[in-house]
Amino acid sequence: MLKCLITWYVLITGIIICGNCFAQSPTRAYLNSVITTVNSTTEKLAIEKLYLQTDKQSYQAGDTLWFKGYLLNEASLSSSTKSGLLYVELASDSNRLVKRVMLPVYMGLTYGNIVLQPEDVPQGGYVLRGYTNWMRNFGEDAAFQKHFYVSGAATNDSWLVNYNAATTSLNGKDNVRLKLLVNQLDKDPVRVREMQLRLSDGKRTLLRSDVQTDLGGEMDVNFNLPDKVNIQNLSLSLKDMRKNAGNRVIEMPLMLNRRENIDVQFMPEGGNLVAGIPAHVAFKAVTENGLSTNVSGKVFNRKMEEVASFASIHKGIGVFDFTPAANEVYTARLQNNGVLSKSFTLPAVALKGLSLRVSNPYKADSCEVIINGSADSLIVGRTYYLIAQARGMICYGASFKLLAEPTKLCIAKNLLPTGITRFMLLDARKTVLNERMIYIDHADKLKIKLSASKPAYGRRDSVALQMEVRDKDGNPVIGSFSLAVTDDSQAKTDTLAANRINSYLYVTSSLNGVIEDPGYYTNPAADALKWQQTDQLLMVHGWVGYKWDNYFKPAAPMTFNAEQQFSIRGKVTNAFNKPVSNSGITLFSKKPFLITDTTSNDKGIFIFNGIYPSDTAVYFLQAKNKRGKSFNVGIEMEEFVPPVFKAPAGRLVPWYVNIDTTQLRLKNKQKQLKEEQNRVTQGNVLKAVEVKAKKVIKGSKNLNGAGGSDVVIDEEELKRSGRTALRQLLEKRVKGFYLKTLKNFNKEYVINSNLLHLIIDGVEIDYFFNPDGGLARYQYYDQYLDYYDAEEIKGIEVMSSSKYSLNYFSAFIASKNPLAIPFEHCFVEVTTRSGSGPFMKKAVGTYVYRPMPFALPKVFYAPKYKAGANPDMTDIRSTVHWDPNIVTSKDGKAKITFYTADNVGSYTINIEGADLQGNVGIQRSTIRVEK
Repeated sequence: MLKCLITWYVLITGIIICGNCFAQSPTRAYLNSVITTVNSTTEKLAIEKLYLQTDKQSYQAGDTLWFKGYLLNEASLSSSTKSGLLYVELASDSNRLVKRVMLPVYMGLTYGNIVLQPEDVPQGGYVLRGYTNWMRNFGEDAAFQKHFYVSGAATNDSWLVNYNAATTSLNGKDNVRLKLLVNQLDKDPVRVREMQLRLSDGKRTLLRSDVQTDLGGEMDVNFNLPDKVNIQNLSLSLKDMRKNAGNRVIEMPLMLNRRENIDVQFMPEGGNLVAGIPAHVAFKAVTENGLSTNVSGKVFNRKMEEVASFASIHKGIGVFDFTPAANEVYTARLQNNGVLSKSFTLPAVALKGLSLRVSNPYKADSCEVIINGSADSLIVGRTYYLIAQARGMICYGASFKLLAEPTKLCIAKNLLPTGITRFMLLDARKTVLNERMIYIDHADKLKIKLSASKPAYGRRDSVALQMEVRDKDGNPVIGSFSLAVTDDSQAKTDTLAANRINSYLYVTSSLNGVIEDPGYYTNPAADALKWQQTDQLLMVHGWVGYKWDNYFKPAAPMTFNAEQQFSIRGKVTNAFNKPVSNSGITLFSKKPFLITDTTSNDKGIFIFNGIYPSDTAVYFLQAKNKRGKSFNVGIEMEEFVPPVFKAPAGRLVPWYVNIDTTQLRLKNKQKQLKEEQNRVTQGNVLKAVEVKAKKVIKGSKNLNGAGGSDVVIDEEELKRSGRTALRQLLEKRVKGFYLKTLKNFNKEYVINSNLLHLIIDGVEIDYFFNPDGGLARYQYYDQYLDYYDAEEIKGIEVMSSSKYSLNYFSAFIASKNPLAIPFEHCFVEVTTRSGSGPFMKKAVGTYVYRPMPFALPKVFYAPKYKAGANPDMTDIRSTVHWDPNIVTSKDGKAKITFYTADNVGSYTINIEGADLQGNVGIQRSTIRVEK
């Protein structure tokens, strides 16, 4: 539909404009040239948008995260035909990669799951990311990202922490007064408890102090904030100092909100303040932690005369109007309890220029664009062009000569698709002078109706839901939908916190920065206030997408190719690194069994298609020269090199910090259900017996003998880690491992500040290190840490305590440096599958290729109960049902069936989906489960 509107409008550009606008042949040609160039480039780019629906918004350690992927073309929101492979990864708040999977995509759809194993995914904040290789061409913001929290199991002695931090200035230092209240889950205070409080900034400890709670579980802590501290990375930890307390440590972010550190950004509509032209200015206020905060204040000129006042209305965002004067400087000052405080300088006032105003009234069928220019001969009388771009395509174009009076354009909204439209004012050089985004809503989202078979259900009862989907005209829709049913007493259902398919595709995916409560913008047309707030949101957050200037430059080759299917690619070269053409390449695989061959092209490149990599797939490739010999030929493989993302913005507050009554009730219910489940099953379960045995690495050259180490990563764990690099394995499993900056500004890898020595198959890699070779020692280590991965390693053993490190110190360090101190060194012994030591060379003419396997979608376990089944509390699923593959028939209908669990209360049903032709829809409803 979008493409039809564009084609139609190009034919009548310059006719459906009003006022003093007109179309002339040169301007018509200019507009047609711009429209044709931009739209044809957009079609060639085929920019993709990805949305992942998950079964829940937050999880517990041990849960399974279920997801459905919708990969759509940005311009049409129809199924993307560009990519057939999708990468989904899970990373921690500290940007540690936990899991990466590859999934096949068919007709823009895929689905899968990630098991949140407690040993791999401990309690904390995580980000779920999804992207195709093609999406990587358009920057990190093109990827789908969802921030969520994984909590540990709640028990009676779980600690709840309420804290309040107040800062004052004391002797030129920022002094923090921290009031903490520590309770247990049953609200009983943790009385007279000796603890150690630690304040840290990432890996750096800023403060360590012994503290004690009083009879009410409270404590007061006072400390000066160190200079040059990263406020957004401050963390507090409380450690129970009692003996036999299990080394209990809880951690939480320290969120300071000093009003003197509030930042306010001011953004004039259209981009500029121009002298003598009325200005509409948007602003956003954030705390030093990056979160929004509501503010109010006044705007003054040089003479401290008030020219405007302002107050935010939602999430720190608001607008105000005033007319700037020439040669004037304006200052905004915040107001707190009637007292003016911190000040901010507004953007400079231009003596001449253009302003762009867009009025987008609620429920109106048209919007008004007002262009005003300063009284200057270089501006007035010239021809300008107004372009409206939506989803990368130009939907509207008009030309006009600017006169002394403001130029007004009336634009019918039916020319613009639902979602964000960006208006741009151009000059004859195709330079963007002003721009402004607005939101368009045609109420054309899919209408999903859900009907339950009865008003209430019993426990372990059969539920039948009838779903019917129609478009805005009432016609039945064939589409693909995903459904999640969650137990409200165990799963948080905050509709504002997370993106939904509507809010993501139509609003938030086209904006820069962190959008707080993105679900709030799911339906901007719900009321006039939300419409206004959405309009202001667009004024303060920038556009994400293909840069305007790039449309008119010669097309440069894309860095990342679209992957239609999984393929094995490589290049055959000779000893002089020249390509070898017509080389025969044979590919072998034992599991699954496969033998196939091909030949290299004139550039030495070869490709194997039609291969489906399983989770155990290992491929052996052999190249031969024209004489049929594997001599003087080598294989260079195109290995997947994953993107490096920035750490997620902002930190999630743990559930046990400043907990509200709703969350407390949720946690207590989870605990009660688990206790009841344990109670009814304990008669059938044998008492657990903990067996502690040393892990042994077969073939290890450990100087301490089998199992003689502080940390062991064995073969079973390595098999689960796939292609995880050695560096990531150490970061994940070895506490205290990091790259430390020394006092002389050099860097070294350490474990708990002790210098790391890497031993591979009994050979210390430092033996081959040449300090005069141009590489620092840590850079030399980087090569090995990134070269080896989990599939090439049988085991990793860490010797960090003196009990295990002394034998290694004597063997590798003492003889070279008699003055070295034993306790300042630690050792990591890596046992490889080849056992050949630290030699990073590939065999001539052969290559062992271990691709990232396809993550085969698992079926959600949905129990089926017979009539009259006994609800004995052994079934307490928080996700009661998950179905990612609901397809409506030609009459727009589908039937969903599942069984309720043992818990009574309300279940939330969340449906999201698309017709894959440009329309999406959501539906949320509930059912009751009674005894």
